[in-house]
Amino acid sequence: MAEIPLIATNDQTAEESFIFRKLYRDLAFPATGPRSIDFWYEKPLYGKIDRRENPVVPKRSVLKQLPSLNGTHFAVDFVVDAFSAMSDALRKGIAYGNVDARGSVYAPMQVTRAVESTANTYYEYLEIIDKAFIENYIFTRNRIDEITNFDLYMKNYMSYLYDRTPFVPINKSSFVLSKYAIPNISGLIIEVDTEDHAKDSTKKRSWIDDPNFEIIRKTAQEYGFMVDKNAPWRFVADLSSPFMQKYGEIYGVHIAPGSASNVFDTHYNLVYNDDVDLLKKFFKVSYEGFYDRHPTYTKRIEKSCKGVPTVSTVEMARERLDSQNYNKKYTDSYWIQVYLNLRLREIGIPLTEPRRKVMIKQMLNLLPILGQREVIKRINKKVVDLTPNRWWSWEPNLTEES
Repeated sequence: MAEIPLIATNDQTAEESFIFRKLYRDLAFPATGPRSIDFWYEKPLYGKIDRRENPVVPKRSVLKQLPSLNGTHFAVDFVVDAFSAMSDALRKGIAYGNVDARGSVYAPMQVTRAVESTANTYYEYLEIIDKAFIENYIFTRNRIDEITNFDLYMKNYMSYLYDRTPFVPINKSSFVLSKYAIPNISGLIIEVDTEDHAKDSTKKRSWIDDPNFEIIRKTAQEYGFMVDKNAPWRFVADLSSPFMQKYGEIYGVHIAPGSASNVFDTHYNLVYNDDVDLLKKFFKVSYEGFYDRHPTYTKRIEKSCKGVPTVSTVEMARERLDSQNYNKKYTDSYWIQVYLNLRLREIGIPLTEPRRKVMIKQMLNLLPILGQREVIKRINKKVVDLTPNRWWSWEPNLTEES
């Protein structure tokens, strides 16, 4: 294997990082042999979208606990079974002398990380967005006394989000597709170390040059796993592998080598089904939190006394958001418009204003006939169909953990 200066880190300039990581990609990891996966350059959305390119997350009911001495970890049920079988095979390999356990990072293997909760990650992300909106937008721009009710709060929030999308998505569907949602949310990934993803030299020296690396790759393939090129301590379920599908049979997965079969039907939920309800809840909770911290605002009163203008201020009560009136006033029609406008901007779909208005009108006309759930489904399909270059060609994010 070629000797190359693998010194890529997150402290370098974008150009330096690109050059060194391309060297790692092209020269450090074996170009031949068992199938591997590259979340940076080739499949950034693997496990995040289904066959129709809809954002998905694993159902909670299909997550199964992994045997581990390093905390409690879960993954998709058949992935856990396949990993347990692979681990047993490697332990036998060590016992028979086929796997060299001396000084090897792969022997023995202990799970250190697996599925990450999409819900928890998304809520933490929303808290950051909300804090930034209050501190960096409302206060920095001295808008706090302009916002006297929820309508004005939403107007300012939409302006804030529109200026920052697609870089700051707010809908859960767009969040799942973004760099902020790490690949581990898929439930298909099991990690056996906590190495720094940014240190390419360590990846090569400790993992790729490990004496067991090739036998690990071969064994992984035999049990339906791929080794992550950019994190060789990460095993990723190959959904198209007949070996992996074999472990899924008892959980309703059909054997269909070369495709993901029906895995996304049996084990995953469509994210867009919850998008609008989550938006409604988020903005309500956000305003209530803002109101609790700032129940009053300052109103300027200008008067004229004997021809001399005077200005005084008075403290006024900010309008409280009543839950019952909230649902009556801000109906499904209101949220469908908010949702569609945000999804279009989050994905970067370039629509003319007339075309955007026509699309909104079409969806609103269908709402009383088909209901909210079906309209959201149609919006998602339009977004997928109109996405520039489609999902798989999205640019990789080389400075984040991938």
